Amino acid sequence: MSSVTINDVARFAGVSKKTVSRVINNEINVSVETRDKVMAVINQLGFKRNPLGMALAKNRSLFIALLADNPSPGYLQKLQKGILQCCSEEHMGLFLYDCRYRSPGLVNEIEEFIDNTLADGLILVPPLSDKQDLLDMLDRKKVCYIRIGPKNQGCGDSVGFNGVKAACEMTSYLLRLRHKEIAFVLGHPDQESSRRVETGFRKAFADQGLSVNEALIVQGYYTYQSGIDAAATLLSKVPRPTAILAANDEMAAGVLYEAHSRGIKVPEELSICGIDDISLTTKVWPNLTTMRQPIATIGYRAALMLINKLKGKPMPEAVTPEDQSNIYDCELIVRDSTSAPTNLRT
Repeated sequence: MSSVTINDVARFAGVSKKTVSRVINNEINVSVETRDKVMAVINQLGFKRNPLGMALAKNRSLFIALLADNPSPGYLQKLQKGILQCCSEEHMGLFLYDCRYRSPGLVNEIEEFIDNTLADGLILVPPLSDKQDLLDMLDRKKVCYIRIGPKNQGCGDSVGFNGVKAACEMTSYLLRLRHKEIAFVLGHPDQESSRRVETGFRKAFADQGLSVNEALIVQGYYTYQSGIDAAATLLSKVPRPTAILAANDEMAAGVLYEAHSRGIKVPEELSICGIDDISLTTKVWPNLTTMRQPIATIGYRAALMLINKLKGKPMPEAVTPEDQSNIYDCELIVRDSTSAPTNLRT
């Protein structure tokens, strides 16, 4: 049996196709009597709108796209989960576009992607969220987008987490355990989150009237391998640090691997912690202490902001201060990879 069309509805209801379209789109210039008659026929015939036809008629794809060049697969997995949940609820699809941030032709490649897919809007993951020539192109083409974690976080169409507060709380936790020689593995220099987390690390020391040991700050790149490399440098120092905070969990897992390879007991001889709380944190031994970033919530919020923007709908009234600012706090999750230094245990 062929599917019921809008023409069938119009014929059975004794109205024009345009009137049926107005009823379906909930337009106001239709009488109550006509609307009720058309809806009764729709229910009787089991008519359903064709999403592809709707998209073609409006020159839309009913898809949004997530653009990312992020070295942490665990982070992206959680982010996608939140975005996909929102897309499912809002009857939208999701394109995933894996970018190369440093590619000379990146902006042209993304412009071609937009033209070929007719993606209705974009979610930009750091460092793409601060790539000015990309933003200029999107503005020129009047493409809707939402940025995650840009430099001017909290202003305009963006959503992110409070990296300063997260790193400050984690560092303060290590200081409360009476660690003095705390090392820090920086995040990728191209990402604003790295600077925020470093600021929080330093703030925790300043709040206690303590000085940071600059020799214990090492560059990382948010990758597992960069965590291994940073740990190799830090664990070769004499004396070596008693605790290492990495700016994300991928690097913290790399630090843990290097500690194991050197026969260093964790947490007895070295405490290790990270930020994000990706699934990897409970798949290594010992499980990693971390700051739980609400990554899926951030993804959901970014998708909802974008879809509502595309539909011309206001966002739901904010329930929490975080929803109001679109900047979310993290939660300290203490696991087995941290403890007080051995010589200070009671």
